[in-house]
Amino acid sequence: MTAFDELMIRYERQIYRVCYRFVENREDAMDLAQEVFIKAFEHLPTFRQESSLKTWLYRIAMNHCINHVKKHSQEFVEVTEYTSSVRASAHAQMEEREQREHLRRMVKHLPPKQKAILELRINEQLSYEEIAKISGRSVSTIKASVFFALGKLRKLVKDPRIQKIRRV
Repeated sequence: MTAFDELMIRYERQIYRVCYRFVENREDAMDLAQEVFIKAFEHLPTFRQESSLKTWLYRIAMNHCINHVKKHSQEFVEVTEYTSSVRASAHAQMEEREQREHLRRMVKHLPPKQKAILELRINEQLSYEEIAKISGRSVSTIKASVFFALGKLRKLVKDPRIQKIRRV
């Protein structure tokens, strides 16, 4: 029990962040993160040590959140945060914020699994190999998913219907 407490302390922020990006609500993300740790505790005897505990927890979190999104017809939208060491003008910052928001709206149009893989790749900055272990897919499948998700986003950028949404 003490070892599991240490595991929770070590990974609670990372698992919470993954959950938050799916639901964009603090309370729901905290509930989902707790549920992930409950599932992990219940299934700890089945952990085969073929991957790290971190990878195993991410996999549980990703699957749990995808199921939650499907069940509740909610979608996560956080894809990327731009950081810069140079302070931009207020106008440039506002424009950048609008671009991020537009990208978030476009990501809503991706299938849940592509969104999850993109989330792990961009926000969590995991390698293709780590994402493959988490999702239970091959590295080439993960690379293809990222490629196709980015391709869909490019098409959405050019879609006039989406452009109307951007101006609203």
